[in-house]
Amino acid sequence: MNKEEQDRLVKACKKNDRNAMEKIYNTFMPRMLAVSFRYCKNQSDAKDIVQEAFIKVFKNIKKYKHNGTLGSWIERIVVNCAIDDWHKRKKTVLIDNSELIEEGEIQELDDFEKDHFSKQLSSDKLRTLINELPEQYRYVLNLYAIEGYSHKEIGKILKIKESTSRSNYTRARKKLLENMRAIGIEKYQ
Repeated sequence: MNKEEQDRLVKACKKNDRNAMEKIYNTFMPRMLAVSFRYCKNQSDAKDIVQEAFIKVFKNIKKYKHNGTLGSWIERIVVNCAIDDWHKRKKTVLIDNSELIEEGEIQELDDFEKDHFSKQLSSDKLRTLINELPEQYRYVLNLYAIEGYSHKEIGKILKIKESTSRSNYTRARKKLLENMRAIGIEKYQ
């Protein structure tokens, strides 16, 4: 869908045009489901988050300023809905900095390359490995590595200390490496 078509559909949505809403939903729903699934352990929860997000999208479409792509704006809403959902059902306290991370572990993780996953893992297998992470690690990993938030921003979003976000991210990366090794994928093969 090109920019002109998106702009035309957004204008129609602002006038409560159901056909335009349906077109936007059908166009962006598969991508948004994938985004939501990064934060959820199962597709049912991911679908619920996407449904809630699209309700918010259409309720707030008048606030869309055309500053970025429509897809990016919708994605931000999906991520925020996933975070809100997590806050609602959060039962455990996020891991704090009570455990020190050894300097050698940090160096090992610094050697880790982003594209290493994509060279050796299918997206489904990577999603499975990420879903095996403890929830607090998974959220920090997604927000930092995929969504591009800073640790300071993550701290505010998840209501944790910035240092806790850094620690959880480091632990998430370490756990992913361990899980990769456990299934026979070694670094730099």
